[in-house]
Amino acid sequence: MKTEVQTTAASKVKGAALIVGVYEGKTAKTVIWTAAGENAAAKLTNAAALIKAGDISTKPGKTTVLLQPAGLGVSRLVIVGLGKAGAMTQDDYVAAVKAAVKAAGTSEVILAAEDWTVTDRDEAWKALTAARTAFCTLAPKITLKTAHTEGAVLEKLVWLSDKKTKAVADALEAGRIEAENIHWARHLAELPPNICTPHYIAQTVKELTRKRGTGLSVKILDRKAIEKAKMGGVLGVSKGSAVEPAFIEFSYNGAGKAAPVVLVGKGITFDAGGISLKPARGMDEMKFDMCGAAVMLAAVKAAAELKLPVNVTALVAACENMPSGTALKPSDVITMSDGKTVEILNTDAEGRLILADALVRAAAFKPAAVVDAATLTGHIIVALGSAHSGLFANDSRLAAELKAAGDTACDSVWRMPLGKDYTEALKSDVADMANIGAAAGPGASIAAAFLEAFAPKCPWAHLDVAGTANTHSGQKKATGRPLPLLLAWLRCRAAGEFKDAVPAEKAQKTSARKGRKAAK
Repeated sequence: MKTEVQTTAASKVKGAALIVGVYEGKTAKTVIWTAAGENAAAKLTNAAALIKAGDISTKPGKTTVLLQPAGLGVSRLVIVGLGKAGAMTQDDYVAAVKAAVKAAGTSEVILAAEDWTVTDRDEAWKALTAARTAFCTLAPKITLKTAHTEGAVLEKLVWLSDKKTKAVADALEAGRIEAENIHWARHLAELPPNICTPHYIAQTVKELTRKRGTGLSVKILDRKAIEKAKMGGVLGVSKGSAVEPAFIEFSYNGAGKAAPVVLVGKGITFDAGGISLKPARGMDEMKFDMCGAAVMLAAVKAAAELKLPVNVTALVAACENMPSGTALKPSDVITMSDGKTVEILNTDAEGRLILADALVRAAAFKPAAVVDAATLTGHIIVALGSAHSGLFANDSRLAAELKAAGDTACDSVWRMPLGKDYTEALKSDVADMANIGAAAGPGASIAAAFLEAFAPKCPWAHLDVAGTANTHSGQKKATGRPLPLLLAWLRCRAAGEFKDAVPAEKAQKTSARKGRKAAK
């Protein structure tokens, strides 16, 4: 995949497909061309007729494709509706780029979107977002079918601009790298579980570190090393499977001796639920239970390719959760790597057990911050659907940073509650804590409270991506979320953009405390 910035006028460019935008006019049958669109339309003898007939839709994301347009040096002219001028949101922008690239269906696209106005976003943001969106829209489709049919794959994106700047060129390239790593994470997650085993993931990561000068390194713990580390959660969950577990420590050093950010990913390569067996319907989707791991590994890989001045480590506990004569049983008590004892009330609440061991392990890296991502609970899907990932945090500043990064990357999160009420739901009569609370309780917050008990003494956040990591209807695919959020967060941290950030929650908490005092 390649990117390029050109300053050629839209009417003079040559290539496979040119994309221009058009705004809604004063009446249903009029349009307001963007500068590039007017430039191109002036070359078309039938432009006026199309406008008069109302054949060009101005609704956001609606496209009109003109083949072999006379007077232009492109095979296709794609005209995409942008809605009312000045009203375009980030989501509208993404939808317009996605629809136009899909309509073009060519290996090369020339995008004239510099003058598409998005509130509070500059040209660099538009270039990065367009590149990420475009390359993800027409990405390579890798399947295991013997009669493989390949659809259109975007190989080159040209961005038209008034002038070439390093900021825009770098942003365009960053968007390409993000898209490549989203595709990498998606592919890993979509592989069948008999191929994508813990060993396969470990070896895949190992291959990434063979090239010198990348700043990447990896350490892989096998069962023996996991036993030595006393990771009771990983050992307990994996004991029902014939497939060996692996614990992966994948690091990128781009900032010398600075404290690293640690990213923890849930790596259940197949989740049958263990003895607390899942229903057969939809169990095939349980190969996606390692989406958190795939994204965290991709974040480290992307940080290296982007040469970000950060230190970042991904910790992934990878194993299967299967039923067998040796599997964990409800009422078993296990000992975690920090010495806490946990009563197992449901073996299908396994993700938090392996994440807990990984969070304990994270403390050894003396991190500046820790963020974990996991397809953890069905409760978060009930609460938020597939629009937002659930965000839980013990630090308001970190929560504000992640929220801002998600908004920037069009990869939104919604802050969810933590606190004593949820921790108390995990009380056990026989162990330090249970692995679940009451059946009808707020399961997403209770699961996050379980993780918080093992988090290092530093800013920590948990992203429950059960609703956003993969699609749940039609074609079952991984989405690559929350990778855009994580990369935006790492970029902003590296650039020092969060130094003066004031958590939005601070004022809310102060008001809430005053309200409670007044009520008393």
